[in-house]
Amino acid sequence: MNNEGLVMVRRRQILLFFGGVACMAMATGVHDSIFNNFLSDTYKMSAGARGWLELPREMPGFLVFVTAGLLAALPVTRVGVVGAVVFGTGMLGLGLLGHNFGWMIAAMLVGSTGLHMLQPVGSSIAIGLSDDTKRGRRMGQMGAVDTFAAVLGTGLVWLTFDRTSPQYRTGFFIAAALGAMACVFYSMMHVPHLHKPRARMVVRRKYWLYYLLELVFGARKQVFITFGPWVLIKVYGEPAAGMAGLLMIAALIGIAFKPLAGLAVDRFGERAVMMADGFSLIFVCIGYGYAMRLTSNPEHARLLACSCFIADNLLFALGSARVIYVSRIAESPQELASTLAVGISVNHIISMTIPAVAGAIWIGFGYERVFLCAAVLAFGHAILATRVPKHSVVVPG
Repeated sequence: MNNEGLVMVRRRQILLFFGGVACMAMATGVHDSIFNNFLSDTYKMSAGARGWLELPREMPGFLVFVTAGLLAALPVTRVGVVGAVVFGTGMLGLGLLGHNFGWMIAAMLVGSTGLHMLQPVGSSIAIGLSDDTKRGRRMGQMGAVDTFAAVLGTGLVWLTFDRTSPQYRTGFFIAAALGAMACVFYSMMHVPHLHKPRARMVVRRKYWLYYLLELVFGARKQVFITFGPWVLIKVYGEPAAGMAGLLMIAALIGIAFKPLAGLAVDRFGERAVMMADGFSLIFVCIGYGYAMRLTSNPEHARLLACSCFIADNLLFALGSARVIYVSRIAESPQELASTLAVGISVNHIISMTIPAVAGAIWIGFGYERVFLCAAVLAFGHAILATRVPKHSVVVPG
């Protein structure tokens, strides 16, 4: 096949990949907009109970290296097919059985399993479809597609959901249908150099810093994923449509921000971007947790907390720096996929437990202390990032 033909084939694979990414982003946009409000309205959960619920919900993330190992014989694109099907099944279960607590836990677990299976898939394919010097750019493009689709998903909730009687079941059904569409896109992909068998699990000494960064990031991430929305819902009274609106604003800004974040990694290096992420997050944490004390006007406090929620969602885009850092020291796309799976599992070692601890801190000392602890974690992440080489080099295994 001539060069022009190869370019056309690669372009088709990129478009199919972006189609799968878009469908999953729309699905998670719908899910994330309604899930916390669904729990609050249906089960009247306390902060402590909400924290403990993260233990089963994040368990599939800890077991990613197991599921990745079981599916090691499959091409990474076919793992995407399986992940999308499992996610869609979980969403269908939430729509049909979500009002029974036991069945809700089971469906949540299934959906979370599919979503976590897809986490290393997206990064592995994006790196596999990029040139060595433009990995940040491709990750940024993927982030922009993801974000634009998230706008559509959150916008759908914001525009159509009844603020007094939200249609939670309909939302979960929509997420399931979008998961099925993502499955179709991934099933149509064929990237030969990503089709080689992968190691079931890769744990190497040279990746120690990546594992440690993932561990600290897992704690910081889970505080915001679990208790960021919970503060807005319980302290400031944000409805499902309001939460969707905030996510939509973050996504709209992210359409421009995420590609720029990718370009920043290529231009300034992973270390500088990770340090900027950590230090910026300190201010976000303080603003989020202490908005009520920083201003005496309740509406101004709500706006500050909402702004910090949006800023935190944008800062997640800088996490691509960790993926690009480890991709530069991995020896092959197959090793990268397995290493990312282990990294996600390391990330979730603490993600499973930190919400219960944070929930206890909320009950015992107030939600402000939860975000003060998150600021300390952000500082730790920034300090660890100083150990990342300025110019990543391949280290012999």
